[in-house]
Amino acid sequence: KAPDCAGVSVRARRIPPSLGPLQRLAGTCKSSAMRTAASAMGAAGLSLAVLPGLAVAALSPARASLIRGMSYGPVPLKSVAGASQLPEDDWFCDEAVPMWGRAGRGDLHVIRNMGANFVRLYGNNGLNDHTNFLDEAGSLGLGVAAGMSDYPYYQKVPGSCRESTDFNCFTQVKPAYLLNLQRGFLTPSGQYHEALRYMNILNEPDLKMPPDATTGSEQGPIEMGRSLISAFDAILDAEREAGVNGPLINFT
Repeated sequence: KAPDCAGVSVRARRIPPSLGPLQRLAGTCKSSAMRTAASAMGAAGLSLAVLPGLAVAALSPARASLIRGMSYGPVPLKSVAGASQLPEDDWFCDEAVPMWGRAGRGDLHVIRNMGANFVRLYGNNGLNDHTNFLDEAGSLGLGVAAGMSDYPYYQKVPGSCRESTDFNCFTQVKPAYLLNLQRGFLTPSGQYHEALRYMNILNEPDLKMPPDATTGSEQGPIEMGRSLISAFDAILDAEREAGVNGPLINFT
């Protein structure tokens, strides 16, 4: 509390863009404490602003462009045995709306209110449609980083690229990514959904393709590289087949 600032309380807090223009604190409050806070926050790339009864820190344009992300994989079972009973771990499909949607728990809204501007996902079932999740994330100003499922790499039995095609993942990944493009990743005009920013080709490849890629024989890094390169080639070929146009997403 700053006694000579008409009851304005001072807190450092990131302001969502949806709040619109903010009244600048400069000239509003004359306390030395507030001036000191404003000076320190300015040096950190932040600026103080005032809402009714609340002084807050708004991000500078440079810092506002930084990714402030949160990983999202809300498995509702705490035991390994319980989690193993889940049919899949795709949490950005319509079946999970009661968790991430506004009509349910509203996880995406909570994540945005915590100051994040980005959400990173893991599981991905191409048979599920992901349009509604991307629409909801976009409406909240959240960028999305989706990821390929582990299924085509080593979970598919039989037929994974680790066990069946000597770490060449083209034939397994291309149809999986085509399904993603057809079920939410692309708009009717063939452009990527505006909320989708990144696609993770393979999560933690050094622990999976093969499991001892960085601790075993010299063949391990070669097989890991073959997995990643063939998968990326498959994704690019899927884009060409789907006629993707407009701004493209990044891959990691």
